[in-house]
Amino acid sequence: MYYASICILSILVHLIINFNILFKNARVTRIPALESYKRFLKVLLLYYITDALWELLAALDLHKILFYETELYYVVMGFTVLYWTQYAIDYLNHDNGFTKVLKYTGWIILIAQLIILTINLFIPIAFWFDIEENYHTENARNLSLFLQFTMFIATGLYMTYEIFKTNDKIKHRYRAIETFSFVMAIFVILQAIYPMQPFYAIGFLLGTCIIHTFVLEDERTSRQDELENLMKIEEIQEAELGSVRQMAFTDPLTGVKSKSAYQEDLLCIESRLKNNDLKDYGIIIFDVNNLKVVNDTKGHEEGDKIIKEGAKLICQKFKHSPVYRIGGDEFAVFLSGEDLKNQKTLLRSFNRQVEKNKKDGKVVVASGFAEFNPETDKTYSQIFGRADNAMYDRKKELKEKL
Repeated sequence: MYYASICILSILVHLIINFNILFKNARVTRIPALESYKRFLKVLLLYYITDALWELLAALDLHKILFYETELYYVVMGFTVLYWTQYAIDYLNHDNGFTKVLKYTGWIILIAQLIILTINLFIPIAFWFDIEENYHTENARNLSLFLQFTMFIATGLYMTYEIFKTNDKIKHRYRAIETFSFVMAIFVILQAIYPMQPFYAIGFLLGTCIIHTFVLEDERTSRQDELENLMKIEEIQEAELGSVRQMAFTDPLTGVKSKSAYQEDLLCIESRLKNNDLKDYGIIIFDVNNLKVVNDTKGHEEGDKIIKEGAKLICQKFKHSPVYRIGGDEFAVFLSGEDLKNQKTLLRSFNRQVEKNKKDGKVVVASGFAEFNPETDKTYSQIFGRADNAMYDRKKELKEKL
């Protein structure tokens, strides 16, 4: 039972290493030429089974069935060669003269095998059994194996030529087909010389193990490429999102932070207030004077110019603090750190510039400051309210000044 044992072992190894491909499609979608590879593996499994049955039937003295099982064995062998050529062509994914020749060669070997086996039903040109049921081979069987040997040797040599000629990613695929072909060529010759040994099955077992290694590398590379592409897409999306966010959080007229940015930062402040995490903090509210008068008398374009000049003045004096446009002519600045400590100096400088502008007929901006008081302030609106009231007081003061 040595022969059958090798074939049964081949079946087990075949199922173990190719289980996911044969039975779990969802896990192997990245494998190149998956469908043709699966067809090849299935017919190869059938070959191992028919090969194993050969000795089992002989051991059970089922000699009448054994002849037809041997016919089936050679038929399956022909289909194994055909599906191998189809897989090799799909795997290489390179349409040229050689792949076309390989395609026709697979069909020629299968058709020749079927013709030989049909004739062998009547005239023993491939194999026969004597009176004592001993197995004998004939020239037609050896011719079939010789055609296979020639195909595998030619394929291996052509792959070697392509390996030296190319440097791209397909090179490792040439290496896989080259190695498989040379292994099969050796074991086809051994099978021809020693017909009672399972060399053909051993050759395919070694060859598919080699192919499996390259297929796993293909799958790993494909997964890595897919991850890299996903990362690139994510980077592009993040950049686009950042660009959209930048547009949404920037006031298009003045270039300062928009009301949306103000509202988002306000949520952070309110959260810190709620968690008693807000320490030193202040806010200045600004309002551009006489904007309605300018809009009514000179038009909105002149009004926009005044708004932009007001924003520029605020930004020049409060360079290290975020400036927000929170309404048509209203702005806000959040103060913390050094700017909060220097708020008196900054406001004094700002107010001097505003009063100078008033005399020179330039933009006039009223301001009001309020500082967070941890003992009395429980909400942001309390701080904002004090700053807003201070701003209106300043606005009234500026209007009263000549």
